[in-house]
Amino acid sequence: MTTGQDLLKEAEKHLDDEYVYGADVPLKQGDDYRGPTDCAEFATEVVQEKTGRIYGALGATTKNPDPWTGEWFRQMLEGEVFRVSAEQAIRTPGALLLRFDKKVRHIAFSDGKGQTVEARGVDYGVCRGSATGRFKYGILIPGVIYKEVNESA
Repeated sequence: MTTGQDLLKEAEKHLDDEYVYGADVPLKQGDDYRGPTDCAEFATEVVQEKTGRIYGALGATTKNPDPWTGEWFRQMLEGEVFRVSAEQAIRTPGALLLRFDKKVRHIAFSDGKGQTVEARGVDYGVCRGSATGRFKYGILIPGVIYKEVNESA
């Protein structure tokens, strides 16, 4: 079984990868792709790499799925992925953090300790960042085993 920690470790392998908005990332299990990527492509590729399933992509059952933050949002609203509070996701390694509004559309992985691993932007690439105050929703992937970080530990 895949764990949230497995997703986080896979995401961390891509630290310092290049960011390009709208990048076309190959989505195939076993791929050692190292960029460029954008936030939705990054999230979809990491989840697919560890679970073998494609989430957050338009045309997920076609030969050329197109990851998009809006598709992550739609799948969350329709229950294809599990919606949790941003606060719970921030405490859960490997959970996804999502912001989808008129100004910002972004998705990132939580490290469970208040930080992210994310494809943040041209000036940042894939990097670590702060999760505080940036996200409205949390997402858990079906079939993945997650464990919240104990705040007193």
